[in-house]
Amino acid sequence: MKRNQVQVITVSLAGILAAISIGYLGTQIFGRNAMYIIATGMFGLGTGGCIGQVLVEKRQ
Repeated sequence: MKRNQVQVITVSLAGILAAISIGYLGTQIFGRNAMYIIATGMFGLGTGGCIGQVLVEKRQ
């Protein structure tokens, strides 16, 4: 496995764990709707990061 792939997997897993923990805290503090908003935002950031990595690899 290439080093870049390992980095993408690591960042993706860290993003998932952050989304879960932030979503849980959002639920405890602000309620269910905050969890959905935070989870959607984190999903969008993760998707954007993965797409950005693919575009960078295609340019090289």
